[in-house]
Amino acid sequence: MARLPPLSALPAFEATARLGSVTAAASELGRTHSAVSKQIKHLAEDLGGDLFRKSGTGLVLSPRGEDLQSALGPMLQELAEVAEGLRQGPARPLLRIAVGATFATRWLTARLPRFYAAHPDVEITLLMSGLVNGRPRYSGGDFDILLSYDRLRGPVGPELDPRPVGHAAYGPVCAPDYPLAYGKTGWHAPMRFSHVGGPSAWAVWEEISDVVIQSPELREHPHHILALEAAAAGMGVALTERRLVANDLDQGRLVAPLGFIEVPDGFHAALPRNRPPQAATLAFIQWLSAEAMA
Repeated sequence: MARLPPLSALPAFEATARLGSVTAAASELGRTHSAVSKQIKHLAEDLGGDLFRKSGTGLVLSPRGEDLQSALGPMLQELAEVAEGLRQGPARPLLRIAVGATFATRWLTARLPRFYAAHPDVEITLLMSGLVNGRPRYSGGDFDILLSYDRLRGPVGPELDPRPVGHAAYGPVCAPDYPLAYGKTGWHAPMRFSHVGGPSAWAVWEEISDVVIQSPELREHPHHILALEAAAAGMGVALTERRLVANDLDQGRLVAPLGFIEVPDGFHAALPRNRPPQAATLAFIQWLSAEAMA
């Protein structure tokens, strides 16, 4: 290894150079004036010349001292940052999960404490997302996992690798006293709701269920959760996935007169194809599969 200067003297030099005074440096470092002076003198002798010169009542750097300070400052800063990182311990793996607001608020967030309990070393950031024309709003570089339960809106884009985590089940829901009724020409309702991003959901559900609900008006809401709340308020019929309304059904806010049609593997986690998944990603998918079956 190349011969190094006396490392223990470098803090004394740096403080004196920054403060312009041995007395001030000694006070900052918690040492005596004599001890700091001796360290600077020893360092100067090792480097072959004076590092400071007197200027009035203070000190200024000599050309040799200026060279040392310019090299030493960045090194000490980098060393301080490394030390602080080591004191704090290793960084926690970060999972960025893109998920629709309705699914996040009505199903996922209530279960996340169980994931944290099993994986306390992983940190999760939720990105409010969704599918628009079958494509995620975020690019693959912005998230690690895109959660998609709404298979009625078609497949995800080719840049994503879908990993099934459970079945999905879809059906119409409404308030208990809403006039969704079966007549001579089939099922009728005054109003049906859809939401932005899923205009074809009703048509796909009718195809897989072989049931048609006739209504004079189909009103689109900007978010799925608003369509569900409007249905609970007795304003119409919304089409949804069973997990999103489980609590509403239990509480009697909503009913599902026609039940739910199950789509195998309809709930999945989609991963960007442009990079391999990290260990935390695979752990989350495994946990999610267990939660989806519960």
